[in-house]
Amino acid sequence: MEIDSLFIQNSGLSLVLGFLVGLQREMHSIYSNKTQDFGGARTFSMISLFGYLSAWASAYFPYFFLVASGLMGLLLVAAYVVNNISASEKGSTTEFAALVTFLVGAMLYFTLPIFPVFIAILVLFVLNLKDKIREYEQTLTKQDLGAAIMFMVMTFVILPILPDEPIDPMGLVNPHLIWIMVVLVAGISFFGYIAIRFFGTAHGIGVAGLFGGLVSSTAVAMSMARRVHENGFLSKNLAIGIALASSMMLIRAGIEMWVINPALTIPFLLPIALGSIAGYGYIAFLYFTSRHENIPQDIKFKNPFSLKEALMMGLIFGITLALIKLADQYVGNMGVYAVAAVSGIADVDAIILSLSSLAKSTLHPSTAHAAILIAILANSLAKALLVLFLGNAVLFRWIGAYFLISIGTFTAAALLTLL
Repeated sequence: MEIDSLFIQNSGLSLVLGFLVGLQREMHSIYSNKTQDFGGARTFSMISLFGYLSAWASAYFPYFFLVASGLMGLLLVAAYVVNNISASEKGSTTEFAALVTFLVGAMLYFTLPIFPVFIAILVLFVLNLKDKIREYEQTLTKQDLGAAIMFMVMTFVILPILPDEPIDPMGLVNPHLIWIMVVLVAGISFFGYIAIRFFGTAHGIGVAGLFGGLVSSTAVAMSMARRVHENGFLSKNLAIGIALASSMMLIRAGIEMWVINPALTIPFLLPIALGSIAGYGYIAFLYFTSRHENIPQDIKFKNPFSLKEALMMGLIFGITLALIKLADQYVGNMGVYAVAAVSGIADVDAIILSLSSLAKSTLHPSTAHAAILIAILANSLAKALLVLFLGNAVLFRWIGAYFLISIGTFTAAALLTLL
């Protein structure tokens, strides 16, 4: 009785899963104004059921499933040939979907139902992506595809073969550790870069600021500060864009610390949360008290996965790591703080990742905490001064207030947490 009920359950489930895949194929043909392929909802239901019955029958006839698979393959090849002879638009998606549907039905006999259901959902998801993929093909460039390939090469080819130990006599340079930092920072930047490519900075300062901050908040600040001379009466709108880009700094710093050294991140979690909330509260104030004008942005971001950029980042990270080690060894805490202040003026990624890494071995965590705080303060001050010199006093007041509220809240909470 138990076997019969399982047979009935899996037979019904195979029909349902095949029906869903076939229905998607039918709807695609209807909405694309195409001639329907060889199969629809009913055909795919039968294909999935045939797959299950073939697997079930193999328990009684050992070669039945093998023969059935061969017949299904021949049927799909014939369907492909006939359809591509008569159809104006060539393709084999439906035939391959039918083959997977046959295997989904067979899986219901060989495995737990959760696995074939999971595969069927994946198939439906992929089949439904066609229109989106066409949009992405129009948005992305050959260079963007090359960058994605470079990311995979950097992560899965270069990283595993680099030695995970110092290669110099003083023990300052660890290629594996440095390349992990490069992959992490470039990965975060690449996410923002692709988001900008999808949404486009022409949609206004919100997109440019929020996602541009993942690529380079400094680039956003420089570009928007210059725009205030053309749109002085919209300084609040530009301030929103710069503040949104700068707001990503705390979140980005938290992610980088967590990946490299989770224990070092814990004391900063509350300060980062409070600083971010305070900053977004001020951004909301600017938004609701400003004229909601759409200011297209033409910010040019560098692709973070060019080989030149990756090697440059690796060099910067290597130098920063070495300077912190030498400063800690020969000068003490004050030397580390000086390196953090100078490095933070230009960029916080290298100094935060270097401090997070060294805090696991030679550097005391309290020193790393203080140095990270100094680097964030130095970077915030540098961006505020950048807005002042490239923009005007009005924009500087809005951005200065943002940093006082957001970074001020973060600093106060950090000092209370760390002391």
